[in-house]
Amino acid sequence: MDRLPSESESVLDVFRQAGIQLSHYILWILSFALGIGLILLLHEILEVVLFLRVNPWHLRAYRVWSIFILGMALMVCMYLIEGHFRRSRREGRLLGASMRVFSIQLALIAMCAAALYFRNIRDLILF
Repeated sequence: MDRLPSESESVLDVFRQAGIQLSHYILWILSFALGIGLILLLHEILEVVLFLRVNPWHLRAYRVWSIFILGMALMVCMYLIEGHFRRSRREGRLLGASMRVFSIQLALIAMCAAALYFRNIRDLILF
């Protein structure tokens, strides 16, 4: 916790503060899991786009480096999201902040999934 309990605080106050801090980290881990799912979808989209336009000898290098670069971007985003959650927890707005972050992540995942789905539908119609 951020501070030690004083004598005037009850045990329930200490457990409530610990629960709030624990919920902060649980929400952050859920956000990280959604971020990994987003990276996998972005990698799939990049692989489809590159497969059509890149020399097959270069394709493997692009796939490996894209995972590395997307992973580094995820680490930076998770650092920023954790700071945002920590600030919101201190201000008492953790639920609103987490809903904002999750809605952005789910919107990005939905767009990526829709792009892959409609590409599959287009390929089915054209062939």
